[in-house]
Amino acid sequence: MFEQDYIMRQIKEITAVIAKVVFGQKVETSFYMLQEVERQKAYALIEQMRNGEPLEAVRELDRLSENNTKENLMIGLEFYTQLSNMDDDFFTANGYTTVMARKDFRRFTKKFGVEDMTDLYFGDGDDDDE
Repeated sequence: MFEQDYIMRQIKEITAVIAKVVFGQKVETSFYMLQEVERQKAYALIEQMRNGEPLEAVRELDRLSENNTKENLMIGLEFYTQLSNMDDDFFTANGYTTVMARKDFRRFTKKFGVEDMTDLYFGDGDDDDE
């Protein structure tokens, strides 16, 4: 339980650091810089995740982020920030774990060339490169 909380806090902190470094903005501010269409994509992914489909939402985000634009990075940062706010009951009920979230986040950041920031927090020990 403590380890899972720690991992999710780290994901939240990493998203804030990436947003600050890449955009010079706080996560909340950079998200609102998105055009309405991109915000709607982020909201749709977040709703899908909250409705009990976190794996499907992550897969959709992966498809979306194949085109690694800064807008898609911000969408992903907002998604993972919201995911990191979910409680243990959410993860248990949906067959998704914080370890899976960490690996998914690492894969996501790798697409944008910022995976080293993830390694600073999580280490390079047991993550398999995909």
